[in-house]
Amino acid sequence: MIPAPANVEETRREAGLRSTQPARERFAHAWRLTTRYYMSEDWKAAWFLLILYAALSLGGVYTFILLNQWQRDFFDSIEQRQSGLFITLIFTFLLISAFQVAVIVVNNLVSWTLSMRWRNWLTNWYMDRWFARDRFYEIERLRMIDNPDQRIAEDIKNFTLITQGNSLVGIGVGIIGSLVSAVSFGYILLQTSGALVIPVAGYQISLPGGDLLWFSIAYVLFGSIVITWIGRPYIRRRMREQHYEADFRTNLIHVRRNGEQIAFSRTQDMERRGLRQSFSHIRRNWYRLMWANIGLSAGSSIYERVMTVIPLFLTVPRFFAGLISFGQVMAARDAFTQFSSSLSYFVQVYPGLAVQIANINRLKALDDAIDDERPRGIAFLPGAADEGISIHVKNLELRRPNGAPLIALDEWKVCDGQRWVIEGPSGAGKTTLLRAIAGLWPDGAGSVAMTRHGTAMLVPQRLYLPMGTLKNAICFPDQAEDHDDATVQALLEKVRLGAHADDMHQLRMWQDELSPGEQQRVALARILLQRPTLLVLDEATSALDADNAAHFYEAVQEAIPEVTMVSVVHNEKLAAYHTHRLLIEDGYATKSIIETEA
Repeated sequence: MIPAPANVEETRREAGLRSTQPARERFAHAWRLTTRYYMSEDWKAAWFLLILYAALSLGGVYTFILLNQWQRDFFDSIEQRQSGLFITLIFTFLLISAFQVAVIVVNNLVSWTLSMRWRNWLTNWYMDRWFARDRFYEIERLRMIDNPDQRIAEDIKNFTLITQGNSLVGIGVGIIGSLVSAVSFGYILLQTSGALVIPVAGYQISLPGGDLLWFSIAYVLFGSIVITWIGRPYIRRRMREQHYEADFRTNLIHVRRNGEQIAFSRTQDMERRGLRQSFSHIRRNWYRLMWANIGLSAGSSIYERVMTVIPLFLTVPRFFAGLISFGQVMAARDAFTQFSSSLSYFVQVYPGLAVQIANINRLKALDDAIDDERPRGIAFLPGAADEGISIHVKNLELRRPNGAPLIALDEWKVCDGQRWVIEGPSGAGKTTLLRAIAGLWPDGAGSVAMTRHGTAMLVPQRLYLPMGTLKNAICFPDQAEDHDDATVQALLEKVRLGAHADDMHQLRMWQDELSPGEQQRVALARILLQRPTLLVLDEATSALDADNAAHFYEAVQEAIPEVTMVSVVHNEKLAAYHTHRLLIEDGYATKSIIETEA
């Protein structure tokens, strides 16, 4: 089971379990999120596609008007037995249908293209900000929000998906089309409406516009209020669905990544119970979502079906009285339905709008986490160390994220060419000190200045192996093409991985295939290939036996004798490969010189 985010209040707010942020903030964020792409460097294509999409949507409205007029003429010709017009009307219908199909096809092409271009730009924009200032690391370190990957992959996709008309842009264009449609079909309704007279206190008040128009407006208002009330639980349940689905996928990935450890420890039952518990949240929410959806679907279905019979109740008596033709009755029914549908556009898009509200809320939380500027207590100063000094620490106080003190270090200078070993009990803060050296730990006070010359390499205990070939893993972060095969093969022999030399071009999950000790020997190959001037090792030999651990340090010193080194080790015998010691005990660090044997 993945841990809950530290910012639980934000998660509960997203789920609708806490009061939301002020409406002005949420609307302002939704506006910025929607318009940002249309003011980007791709604005010409964005506006061209958007205008074309809107024009095609209005073209769709125009086809409905043409079909309404055709329907009135067609049924009138049948009623009056005008057989000569039948073939002409059929040919007209085919032309209108062909135009309608063309509009639909081009509309889909434009909306799909606009959706992908928008998604591509917005995804890149979020990824750039996610990686900037190591925000991806900080968000996970502090557990600020859950599943930022799902927000970037799924929420942005749904937010920009114009193809289904559920994005804010699609809804905005739909509103314009609905207004145009309402005006057009409202004019048609006026031609078949009767006067609406309301008796009030003995007086007869005649409302302008006719009965069909006013009944349609009243019906839409009533239906919109009812559908909104019915759909409120649906929005909350959709928000929770996104959370639970993302958590379940994350737990499944966790099992995949740790399959070997789970199999060795025989904890399959425990992991299965955890996954079942995670899925139980999905199941319970699914049934609640199901009932919310049933209520919303039932209300919408009743609303749409009643809409088709109301105009018949109002127009058929006038048809029997000979005041209007049968074609006008059918045209009035169609116009009433289209007019009411246009006015009730909000009811139609309510489910999609609910999804968009959830997407926007989750992206708002992601934006807040990325833009969060926590006070940086430790000043990280790359390139600010004095000449001849690789690392210069002053008045350093390392603290945990909750403010608890960890290490106090007044001053520590690592001069060029020195090799420091950092020792101390587990949990003393050795790795945290290395994170501060790398600029990844802001909690505390003091400053860390780094060398202005050469290159630095930090090797963690658990090496990162990118997906691809073994050669890619060794050459990382360089491209594999930057180094010839002979060089890499010689390195594999040097670090005692010669057995894998023939497989270095094969695509495998090397992170899973190589043992921890073999992965640390890959780290040695990287060091020998990159030849850094400053090398920081965080228990980089913890998975190696004594002989291979000694070979690790001997190979580095032989290949890069002038390297400046800082190592965290637990094996006292490895201290012999260093010149200085930093001992961390009880929150304090003491420095000493390692005496070499004569």
